[in-house]
Amino acid sequence: MKIPEEKIKSVGLTLLYEPDGPIDPAVDIVLVHGMGGHPVKSWKCFDEGQTPTPITPTHPSSTRGKRLRKPPPASHQLRRTNSEPLLVKGEGFVNRSRSLLRKASFKSSSRLRLADFADQLNEPPRNDVFWPLDFLPQSCPNARIFTWGYHTLVVDKKPLRLQGDIFAHASEFLFELATARAALGAQARPLVFVAHSTGGVIVKEILRLADIERDGPLKDVLLSTSAVVFLASPHRATEHASLGDSVISMASVTLSVDQGDPVLPQLCGGNSVDIELGRQTFIRQWNEYNFCVKTFQESVIPSFADAGERAGATTRRLASFIGDPREKATTIGALHNNVAKFWSMEDTGYQALATCLAEFVWNEEHRRHVLDRKETECLAALIRSSLSHVEIHPAASYPGTCLWLYDLYDFQTWHNRSGPNKDKILWVRGESGCGKTILLRSLCRRLRRQWGPAGASIIRITADDYDNEAGVGPLCGSKVISPVSVYRSLLAQLFLQDPSLRTALLALYNQARADSEAFGDPQVLSFFSDYYINQPVKTPTRRTFILVEIPDEAGSVYVGEVLSGLSRLAQNTDFSICVTSAYHPEIELESTISIPMHIRNTDDILRFVSLNLMAEWDERNRTVMMIGRKAGGVFLWAEIVVNIVNAAILEGATQDLVEYTLQEVPGDLHGLYEWMLGTLNEKERGEALILFQWVILAAEPMRLNDLSVAVRLTDLDQFEHYKNLGPLMALHVGAPFSMRDLRQLRNSVITSDTPCQFHQWVRTRSIGLLEARSDGNESLGLQSVQPIHGSVRAFFLSGRGFACLTSGNSSVPPNLGTVDFLDISHYSLLRACLTYLNMRDFESLGQSSRPTAPQKSAPFRPLSTTANQRELVMSSYPFLQYAVSNLIFHLLAPTHFRYFLPQNELFLALSANKFRLWKRWTSLLGTYDPEAIMDLHSRTGSKTRGLMSPVYGARFRLERVLRKLGGLSAAGLRAKEEEKRGGKEKKKRGRGGWVVKGIMSPVTPILPVSGGGMGVGREKEWKPVREQRLELPGELLLDLPGGGEGSGMLSPINIGEPGGTCPRRGFEVGLAV
Repeated sequence: MKIPEEKIKSVGLTLLYEPDGPIDPAVDIVLVHGMGGHPVKSWKCFDEGQTPTPITPTHPSSTRGKRLRKPPPASHQLRRTNSEPLLVKGEGFVNRSRSLLRKASFKSSSRLRLADFADQLNEPPRNDVFWPLDFLPQSCPNARIFTWGYHTLVVDKKPLRLQGDIFAHASEFLFELATARAALGAQARPLVFVAHSTGGVIVKEILRLADIERDGPLKDVLLSTSAVVFLASPHRATEHASLGDSVISMASVTLSVDQGDPVLPQLCGGNSVDIELGRQTFIRQWNEYNFCVKTFQESVIPSFADAGERAGATTRRLASFIGDPREKATTIGALHNNVAKFWSMEDTGYQALATCLAEFVWNEEHRRHVLDRKETECLAALIRSSLSHVEIHPAASYPGTCLWLYDLYDFQTWHNRSGPNKDKILWVRGESGCGKTILLRSLCRRLRRQWGPAGASIIRITADDYDNEAGVGPLCGSKVISPVSVYRSLLAQLFLQDPSLRTALLALYNQARADSEAFGDPQVLSFFSDYYINQPVKTPTRRTFILVEIPDEAGSVYVGEVLSGLSRLAQNTDFSICVTSAYHPEIELESTISIPMHIRNTDDILRFVSLNLMAEWDERNRTVMMIGRKAGGVFLWAEIVVNIVNAAILEGATQDLVEYTLQEVPGDLHGLYEWMLGTLNEKERGEALILFQWVILAAEPMRLNDLSVAVRLTDLDQFEHYKNLGPLMALHVGAPFSMRDLRQLRNSVITSDTPCQFHQWVRTRSIGLLEARSDGNESLGLQSVQPIHGSVRAFFLSGRGFACLTSGNSSVPPNLGTVDFLDISHYSLLRACLTYLNMRDFESLGQSSRPTAPQKSAPFRPLSTTANQRELVMSSYPFLQYAVSNLIFHLLAPTHFRYFLPQNELFLALSANKFRLWKRWTSLLGTYDPEAIMDLHSRTGSKTRGLMSPVYGARFRLERVLRKLGGLSAAGLRAKEEEKRGGKEKKKRGRGGWVVKGIMSPVTPILPVSGGGMGVGREKEWKPVREQRLELPGELLLDLPGGGEGSGMLSPINIGEPGGTCPRRGFEVGLAV
């Protein structure tokens, strides 16, 4: 919808064009003329009887003879530099004649000559061009176009005194623009200013005034500014003229007054300090808010006879250049007044301006881009399927802390993107527990509050595949030093705002790869390191902040790799990147701004201790300083010690006792943990050991209800079992029992029944090192139990914490290494999972029908009856979901099982009692197909994925066991179904069948006997309770005991063919190792 020219107001804001249809415009384009201009005439070319040739930026002499000039002023004594609305364009001959006759009637007829009047009647229609209405809606159809005008009065080529100066006009413009946008509900719509001549001073001033505001519609004008286009506007001082002189020179041209007029500097602000202040503020805002800036210069230097006029034209041209490479200045072949007027869309000046504006509109349209189906699939292939790292520290920081960061000069230059630090990474590093996570969260909240209304993108990433210098990482022994998860998360969050990234990833997604539904880690690493960070990246988002948190457990190799990759990204983009990690003094990079936090936060620690210490004695400050000095910059240490001291004060401790205790407390964080655990007695340490084994070594954060069952299932005598059975203790499943019998049968260490009681037990046994955290409005039983800080996990994974809990335990083997201890712990956790699946409560599982293989992703449809039943069972029993989903994780987590998987023992344990455990596990898992099971545990983001690396060989051995179990159980099920359909009783097989000895419950794996080979088929070591006769087709391998050539070897035998015989009955079915 276009507005007629006669309705354009000479003063104020006028809407020229608004797109039709339901689509919301992408941007608002606002045209601002200079002093002496007009909201129409400053942008309009007038036809003076000839058809002008389009202007081209050629040699200055090429513009001679052109009829492009502003109409001469009226002959009135008092002249306004902008006139009333123009005549209606395109009137017919009769109406035009009447208008001319009406005008002629007011003059003396003696002065009118008939020939002149006839010439006016025969005058052809004018071809005036107002490009904001005639051309711009075609070039930018999805933009709303405004023009703004203001008056500057001139009498006899002299400006009047006592009228508003340029800064008063800017203030009026800001209020009118903010009010109009608020009335139209477009406060957040991006703004693009197009300013001609001294109109650029007005635009800079309204941005400076908006910057002063804290919030509200005036502040929204600055936050919404997407781009500023200057057409021959003054920006800087030149070699022979100041910035104020350049402004006065341009104002004299647009006002058609003498440059030396004494009133002119007052009106245009040539002698005001606000001109320079506006320039400096604009440069700072350009760096901070990262809006786009484009400058156009007048390129025609007229051959004036007067040297002063030539110097003025040269000054104006040089002053219209900012001097920043980001502006990409373009020249237009025209004089100062005509630089904003274009005759046709083919005009090179208009094409340059329209291309620039169309690019701004395109960028804003892509900021609101909605993903199509193919892009959604590509993004799903990039995102990990597992949950991201869960933050475990309290969300709120203490009042008055973290404020020191924002006063640092290094931070301000990074934040404002000014000076040599604008392309560097802000690296906050410090000792574990010094408050880096709290600081990063405080920075994130501050950025969201300041930059959120401006449409900035704030990306938060937490590394979760780091390596560990102690040799045990999140994958429990699988060292991962490639920061793929950081790159994957970063690319996924940039996917929506970077059109070039979407195009490149879609091309990569369409290529053939091993996994058609997900990007592999090598593919993501290669794309990010070799392609994305090595090219200039430009996104429509004006500011992008990337906050990366690397846990303290990550090693120096990992941290260096992340910093190196992100440094190259920062140099090729406008992204502001902040990284937090452990101190790592061995890493020194010139591309980072290093801030050692444990040195800077001493005042925060003293403030916290002073506010929270409950001591009331006279020398309280001495105690505060003692805690602050001993903390050594570790905020968590001070927090824990203050809680301990407050508890002692409540019990009546004196100042001398408190200060003596403070001297005894170790000054390092791990030493403090060890000192706290040393207060437990032997029985409490045994219970705390089981608790920390589950919380620290679990594949995922455990809910409080699940942890309650898991702790009850875990045996206190795990080290005695290891002495007797070795690694095979993991497959030693006891007699089945029910949930009701759990406490009596397992001699449970827990006497609490409700979640509240168990939570109190957890807090007591962990000495406050564990806590229940909620992700939402969850009940207490559904909250996850996690360490209070990542340093607690590192303390136990290093072996120091577990060694403290096992001190004095005679059953623990001497000189037991950390890796061996963690392996024994996983044996115990695996045994608990198998014991739970063996309970009598799940006897109905796997009896009716076999599970089906999982289906590939498809549109949503209601769950089947089987799936509903499975979900109901899994949600009804605590710990069942965890035991089913993470059985293979605990099976492969021990180093011994990863390299030397006990295939025979695993087969016997899962196939015992008519494949009881196998059927229950696969029924709840949702599939019995070995390949589907392996794919389920090998998907991207699964903790088991790293344990199935070809380096270990466990995947092949495990898949072989699962394939044999699936085949045998399916054969037995088919035989049972055939008997049921035929209505016949099952016939006992003679020589054509095969006898498989039942495994006594509990399953007792057979250890190797000296001199008897390595098999499990030792008849003298089994105590079978009955024989099971199954019709098992195919060829099986038997472990034949005894001496001779067959000692300990596996021999094939045909058992499914008629007449097949077993040469040696009474031995169990085995698998080849």
